[in-house]
Order: sequence, then C-alpha cells, then structure tokens
Amino acid sequence: MNHVYRNLEENLTAGLRAWRRSRLQRGVSIALLGLFGLAALALLTRPVFNAVPVLWWILAIIGLAAWATLVLQYLILPLRRQPTLAQIARYLEERNPILEDRLATAVELGAHTAPAPENPLWPRLVQEAADEAARLHVPEQLQIRFAQWWRLLAVAATTLAVLLLFRAADLYQGYFANYFESNAPAAHAVEALQVKPGNARVPRGETVEVIAESPHLEASEATLYLEQGPQSWLPYAMSSTTQLGKFTHQLFDVLDTLRYYVRVSDEISPIFTIIAVEAPEIKTLRLTYIYPQEIGRPPLTEENGGDVYAPNGTEIQIEAISTQPLAKAEWRLHAADFREMDLRNDTLAVASFTVTKDGHYVLRFTNNDGMTNKPVEYFIHVMPDEPPQITITRPGRDLRPTMLEEVPVEVRVREDYGLKQLTLIYSHNNQPAVRQDLLGQAARTQRPSGTSSEYIAGTLLYLEDLGARPGDFISYYFEAHDAKQQATSDLFFFEIRPFEEEFYRALSQGGGGMPSAGLSISQKEIITATWKLEQRRATTSEQELARGSSALAETQASLQESISRMAENARMRGQLTGEAGEGSMVTYLEKAAEAMQRAVPLLHEKKLAEALAPEREAYHFLLQADAELRRREIMQGSGSGSSFTQLQSREELAQLFKEELDKIQSKYETLQNRQQQENASSLNEAQQKVRELAQRQERLVDLNRQLSRENALPQERKRQIERLRREQEQINRDLQNLNRQMRQLSNASASGEQAAQQLRENLEKAAEDLQRSLDNLRRDNPSTAAADGNRAVERLRRLQDQLQRQQSGSLRDEMKQLREDFQQLAEQQGDLRTALEQQGEQIAPEQRQSFQEQQRALQEQSEQALQNLQRLQESAADKSEKPAVARDLRNLTNDLAQRRIPERMEQAAQALAQNEVQRALAEQHEARQALLRAEKALQQSLSQLSSNPDEQLDLALQEAQRVRRELERGLAQSRENNAQAGGSPLGQGRAPQQNQNTPSQQAGQPGDNSNSPEQLRPEDMNWWNQQLWSGARQLENVGQFMRNDSALADDYARLMQNYRGVLRSFQGGNPQRLSEIERTLIDPLRRFEAELAARLATLQLRERLLTIRDERVPPQYRKMVEEYFERLAKSKQPATNNP
Repeated sequence: MNHVYRNLEENLTAGLRAWRRSRLQRGVSIALLGLFGLAALALLTRPVFNAVPVLWWILAIIGLAAWATLVLQYLILPLRRQPTLAQIARYLEERNPILEDRLATAVELGAHTAPAPENPLWPRLVQEAADEAARLHVPEQLQIRFAQWWRLLAVAATTLAVLLLFRAADLYQGYFANYFESNAPAAHAVEALQVKPGNARVPRGETVEVIAESPHLEASEATLYLEQGPQSWLPYAMSSTTQLGKFTHQLFDVLDTLRYYVRVSDEISPIFTIIAVEAPEIKTLRLTYIYPQEIGRPPLTEENGGDVYAPNGTEIQIEAISTQPLAKAEWRLHAADFREMDLRNDTLAVASFTVTKDGHYVLRFTNNDGMTNKPVEYFIHVMPDEPPQITITRPGRDLRPTMLEEVPVEVRVREDYGLKQLTLIYSHNNQPAVRQDLLGQAARTQRPSGTSSEYIAGTLLYLEDLGARPGDFISYYFEAHDAKQQATSDLFFFEIRPFEEEFYRALSQGGGGMPSAGLSISQKEIITATWKLEQRRATTSEQELARGSSALAETQASLQESISRMAENARMRGQLTGEAGEGSMVTYLEKAAEAMQRAVPLLHEKKLAEALAPEREAYHFLLQADAELRRREIMQGSGSGSSFTQLQSREELAQLFKEELDKIQSKYETLQNRQQQENASSLNEAQQKVRELAQRQERLVDLNRQLSRENALPQERKRQIERLRREQEQINRDLQNLNRQMRQLSNASASGEQAAQQLRENLEKAAEDLQRSLDNLRRDNPSTAAADGNRAVERLRRLQDQLQRQQSGSLRDEMKQLREDFQQLAEQQGDLRTALEQQGEQIAPEQRQSFQEQQRALQEQSEQALQNLQRLQESAADKSEKPAVARDLRNLTNDLAQRRIPERMEQAAQALAQNEVQRALAEQHEARQALLRAEKALQQSLSQLSSNPDEQLDLALQEAQRVRRELERGLAQSRENNAQAGGSPLGQGRAPQQNQNTPSQQAGQPGDNSNSPEQLRPEDMNWWNQQLWSGARQLENVGQFMRNDSALADDYARLMQNYRGVLRSFQGGNPQRLSEIERTLIDPLRRFEAELAARLATLQLRERLLTIRDERVPPQYRKMVEEYFERLAKSKQPATNNP
C-alpha cells in the first residue's frame, strides 16, 4: 500500500514542478520583453530628450516602474509561493468533480497519520485516487494557459538577449554611452551651417576629421566636396552621427594642400583650405647612462637609441635634437602628465630621470607653427644585476705536474656591468689560503651586443717557489665580485708527482703494478663536495644542507674505516715480512684516518668550513702514502735481488688495497650515478621546456605575420595586439625562469664550462630577440615583431639541439648531428649563392641587404658548427678506443681552420655591401666547398664508428640521400636555366659559367630544336660529368654495408649498373635528356632509399622485440635454464623417432 501512495505522491509532485516551470517561463518572457520595450522606448524618445529632458526622465521612470511591476507580479511573487500537495489535490478536485473528494482525502490522510492497517477502506481509497490521478495527466492540468507558447517565447527572448550581449555588446554600449554624453551639450540649435576645422594647418600625413553641423535637424544626408583640379570637385557622402543635423567625414593621410566645402540640403558652406605642413621630428636621440656608484661602471653614451636597458638606480640623461626649431618640448614618464623639457637651443631639448621600474617615456615636440609630432613611445627595462660568470680556460681540470714546473692558470669572467674584484685563491696542502689579485692585469673587452664585458686574466704558479714536493697538492679556485654579488669557480687540484713516475710507467707496462693515485681520489671528491656545499650554504635550505652534510659524514666515516683497515693490515704484514719502509706507509695511513675521524663530527654538526682543514690534512697524508707506494715499487722493480717473499708481500698488499678501493669506488660510483641521473632528468626537462617555448613562439610569429597582412578595424587590431603582447610577455617570463634554471644546472653539472657558457649565451640572445619582439608589439609593429620572434625561434631550436646533443653524450650521435649541421649549412650556402647568381649584377638595395643578413646568419651558424667540431675532437681524444677517429677529427679541424669558412662568409657579406657580386659569389663558392668537404670527412669517420647492422644501413641511407639531393639540385637548376633562356634571346650571347658549382646558365637560341628545354646542353656536360663521377664514388662507399644482405646487394648492383651506363653515355658524347637522367638515376635512387629505410625499420623493430635474447642469464638461474632445455629436448625425442 505504501508503494501505491508513493506513486500518487510522485504524480502530484511532478504536477507541482510543471506548475512552477510554466510560471518561470512566463515571467522570464515578460521580463525580457519588457527590457526590449524599454530599449525601444529610449530610442523612440531620443528627440524628446534633446528638446524636453524633464519629460524624457518622467517617461523613463514610468517605464521602469511598469517593468518592475511586471517582474514582481509575474516572476518573483509566483515563484515565492510554495503550494502543498493537499492544496494541489483540492485544486484538482475543484476542476474535476468526478473525483468526489477521494484524491484530497487520500493525500490528507497519507500526509498525517495513516489509518489502522485492518481498515479495509484505506487501501481501496488510495488505489482509486492513484488511478484517477494517472488518468487526469496532472502536469498538464496544473500548467497555466498557453504554456507551450510561453515556453517558445522564453527560449526566443533568451536567445536574442544572449546574441545581443555577446555579439553587439560593444556597439550598444558605445551607443547608449554616447546617448547622454554627445547630446548633453548639444541642446542648443545652430543658426547656420558650421564646418570644422574650417581653414586649418595640420601635420603632413595626419588624418583630419571634417564635422558639419546644420540647423536643419531633419536633414538626413550631407556631402563633402574636394577640389581635384581647376573647376573640378569630387563629392563624398558624409556619415551621420547620433546627433540630429550633425555629420562627419575623415580625410586620411593629408599630404598636400586641400580645398573643400560642405553642402547640407540647400545650404553650402564657404570654401575652406587645409594646408599640410611638416611637423617636427626627432633627428637625433642621445642617451647617457650614469650608473649607480656601487656598480662602478663609467658613464655610457648611446646614439640614436631610445629604449633604455639599465639597472635599477641608473640616471638617464636624454638629449633630443629636432628637425625644426621648437617652440615647446615636452616629455612624459610612465603614465604621468606631460611636462616641459629644458630647451638648450631652438632644436636641442634635454631631460633626465632615474630608472626605478619597467615602463616607458614619451617625447612630444611643438614647432613655431603649433605643429606637434606624433609622440613616440620608448620603453624602459630594468635589467637585473647578474652575478659574474667564471670560466677557467687554462687548465680547467686537475693536473699532476712535477715540482719544478710552471703551471699557467687563466680565467675568463663575463660581467654585465663591471668587476670590483677578481682573485685567484690557492692553498698548499692544508696551509692557509693565498689570495692573488688579478683584476689589475685583466684584459677587458666589450661584447658585441654591448650588454656585458669580458675579462681575461692569468698568471703562472711557480711550484718550486711554493715549496711543493712529491706527495703534496695545491688546490685553487677563482672569486669574482661585482658591485653586489659574488661568484666562485669550481675547485681544482695540482697533485705533485715525482720525476721517477715516468720510469715507473715504463716499468709497469707489463701489468702487475700498484693502483695509481687510487688512495686519494675518494678523499679529493669529499673535499670538493664539502667545499661546494659550503659555497652554496646561503642559497641552500636547512633540510638540504643537513641532508648533504649527513651524506658527506657517512662517506667520510666509511672511507676512514677502510683506511684504518689498510693501516692495520699493512702493519701486520710489515711485522711478518720485515720490509723496510713499511712503517712510514702505516704512519701516513694512520694519520690520514685520524684526520678523517676529526672531520666526521664536524660534518655532522654542519661545520663545513671547519671540516675542510682535517679533510685536506687527510688528503695530504694519502698522497704521501701513494707517493711512498710508487717509490717502493720503483725501488723493488729496479732491484735485481728481490726475494720471492718480498714479491709475494708486494702482490698481497696490492690485492688488499685493490679490494678496499673497490669498496670505496663502488660507494662513490653509486652516488655519482644518482647525481648523473638527476642531471639527466633536469636536462630532459629543460629540453622539453625549450621545445615548448619554441612551439609557442613559432605560433606567435605566425599570428604576428597574419595580423600584419590583415586590414582589421583599429579597435579589433588593438585588441589582437594586446592579446599577442600578453602572450609574448608570458613567453619572456618563462624563458627568464628557464635561464635561471639552466644557470643552476650548469653550476651543478659536471659538463664542460665552454658548453655551459654557450648554452647561457644562446638563452640570453633568444631573450634579447624576444624582448625586441615585445617592444615592437607595443609600438604596433607586428611585422617587425614577427621577424624578431622568428630569430628567437631559430635560437631556441638551436638551443634544443644543443641540449639534446649534451644529453645524449654519444660520440656517434654527436658526429652524426654535426655532419647534418655541415650538410644543412652547405645546402643553405648553395641556395643563397644560386639566388644571388640569378639576380645578376644589378641588385636592389633592399634585396642586397637581405642577402647580407642571410650570409651573416650562415656565418654565425658556421662558427657554432666549428666550435662543436672542436669539442667533438677533444671528446674523441679523451676516448682511447677510437684513436683513428680522433686523428681524423683533428686533421679535419686543422684543415677547416686553414680554409677559414667564417672569414670567407664575412668577406662575402662585405662584398655584397660594396655591390661586388662576383667577389661575393667566389667567396660563397669556396665556403660551400669547404662545408661539403667537412660533411664528407665526418661521413667517413662515422663509417669507422658504425659496427651494428642498423648503424651501417643508416649510414648507407644517408649517403644515398646525399647523392640523390645533389642530382635533384642540378636537375632543377638545369630546367630553370633552360626555361629562362629558352624564351628570351638574351641567352644567345652568354658566356659559359666560370665555376662548376651549378650547371651553366647559357641557353640555346630560341627555336633551336637541338637544345630543347628538356635536353642537356653541351655547356652543361662538364658539370654533370663531374657531378656524376662524384656521386659514383660516394655510392661505391655504400657497397661495403650491403655485404650481409643479398637482397639489398642485388638492388645495389642494379643501381650501380644503371649509374655506370649513364657515365658511359656521357663519355661517348651522347647527351642525355633531363627526363632520361631522372628516370635512369634519380627514380632508382629513390626506390633504393625506400628499400633501405624499410630494411632499417625492420632491423630496429626486431632489435626491440628480441632484446631479451641478448640479455645474459643470471648465474643463479643459468643451471635452471639449462635443465629446462634438456628436459624439453628429451620430451621431443620420442616424437622425433616415431615414424
């Protein structure tokens, strides 16, 4: 029974919801229609507002009151009512007498206390009421009249309101704002036709607005007449305004004198004259930077600049020279009001301000005629005072000199404003540190960008004068101070070795020697880690400091325990063997262990500076023990009477040391691997951020270019530029954050100083390009902003490649990337040369400037590639497993240094600046040939490093692609030259090309069928002959990679057969048509490349799928695996013998 009553209750509740919904729809419809009515009333009564404002306000109040009454009656009050289910039942009873009070009775009894279960009338009553309610369709009974129409009207009104709100909000907002503002002072009527500005003098190029106001308020149109010649007037329809009788028209870019008059109905104005005069402009803008005293940098004067880049507190003195005599000069800083500048003479105005925050300043000049220039906005950027960046150029690593050597040390420091102090700090053993000032002898140079200075300083350390002896060490590092900050280089060591070590190396070639310098390596790493943690104490959190100190204490304690065991075992062995000198060895080891023991509690207490003294003392004793080991080995190795007992003791001692060192090395390698993993993770994160920034900036460049091409309305253009500016600012902030992260990563990384310096420079250059792009966006110049942003994208892509190369760490990957860089440079240089060659001798200044910029960009990329080659050569020299590769790279580096690729590119750019096209072409040809030579040499070195089949196939694919690209390049050039010369008689008298870089551009005579555009000409035969022979030699190198694949070997043989056939046709004097070259050579090469690529993909996939086969079975499972295969073989044996 409860179930039946719940159904009845749900039916009535649904009817109540329908009642509320229908009244809501009616109320919303009436409210929105009332708003539309009010807007229409305001538009219709606008003349009343102009004539009788009081009456208009009375009508507005009455309209608002009526609308509020409707909203209250039909929306608010109906929704405030909360009918009960009993009231709903009574209402239904009244509309349906057939219910006979059963529905209301069931609801009332069910809402209060239910009757006794034994009452037989209660179930029947509820059942009948539920059935009747279901037949009545309660929701339809409770809806108001015309509910369906109210629903449709509410949807339509809401849709219209949303469209007006989002699509025409600006239009209606401006219209109703102007409703009051423009008409408030216009209540009076003019007596005659008035035209503004009438006779006027305006700046040349200015936009002038002509306003005509007529006393005839009913006038619907007005015409502006401009004089086009004697007795010739051209009419222009003027635009009506919201004020009756008022019309406007804009004259854009007024460059000359204009005569005009206006006609409204029958009224004609006099003829007026607008005279365009020159407004004053800024001829020269000179900025003088007076830096704060604590920076210590001399004043700097910048000519024809404008934008300010300076640290906080810098005084900027502005000197502006105008093109005309000035009556007044004004300037504005940030958002303040304009104030007058000091006029030193009739054209020179000066002002000054102090840099405190990012912003802008504006200059406004007014001449004696009252003409004012278009104010120019210049930006102010507060540059942070970065700490000095120190790079040790010599030696930049740990050394093991003898005590009589003179060791040169050299440092390069980059500082943005100026150094206050540059100091070399070195210490002999655990003696107090010695500080040597190097700032006085440092050579200072200004970087090309002008934003920083570079200091280079060096000195000689005379080890003999320092009293160095074998077993001693000297640690050194550099400190640099600017006005506010300090920077410190890494810590390096000189370990003094004895003269006899060279003889020891010769004697130990056969093996069996003692471990060299193994005892002191771990202690030196502990000293370095302690020193670095102490240097970073100010910027390290307390938790990180405690964790680092605890790890160092644990490592020091472990090493102390190992050294103590070594000393104890050495003492026992000395007592048994009675060897001389064993006591000094034990003494050194015991003293080292004792010093380590003193350092451990200091490390636990985070007293890092105090812990360095016992750590250095222990390191000194370990070096002496190491020197004693070497001395004893040399003495025992040189003596002929060594007994068997002595040799056995020596071997046992060496084995003991080796076991202890293995334990220490294992702990150190675990820590080092963890640090390398963290650095690799940080590099990977930085690479992803650079890739994301490059993609975002590339998208922003496309939007800037699109905006510069579009002719958008001023308001829409302003909104788009503001949106682009905000996005550019966000990219700039992200890049600055990345720059700080990369600086911290380079300080904590073990990678080379030069690579880290190069990363920082590329990041800073990209940041400068992005800042210039942002400034151009603020100046409403999206095309220039796109160019600056595109340069930033290129730098970010280059930075991404550098990070990827640094992350990989593979010699082959680095060499492959470098080969691709030289190949791309050669192609770009060839394309640039071809484009320049097609221009001829007479080149427009804009085109020549473009060629110069492209050539200088290639020069910068070539310098980068040569630096990468130098680092690759040094990396290969450190890896002794490939001495031939290191030798080839060294020869290639020397060869490219003699060929002077960047210098030739620079000379080509200078020749273009002097309009010497032929000299530029010659220099470009030499540079391209050198780049191709470098690419070929790197390809040969790659073949020496390739051992796996997939690596060999990859090299073969690259070589085939290189040959095919050269052929396609020549084919396209030949067809282009034939097409150009075949349709013009200019090709008849041309001489053949002097160089052999591209096919000759000499064409046959028009109409000569022997030299059709699709046929090779005799003038091009020499070039094609050389090109084909060069490609044949390159393809012959591919054959060595095809020996293990018969299918590929067959394809390769057919390819070479076709190639040799074409070579024979050239030697026989039978010129081939260009289409024949493409069909016989290029198409087979494309198919061969596709086959190589497919085979390479198959090999790589199989390598991934079958990797488990190459994994060694762990020893504990090897026996189990062997037994499994034996049982498997026995289980198949009966099946094999069964016929």
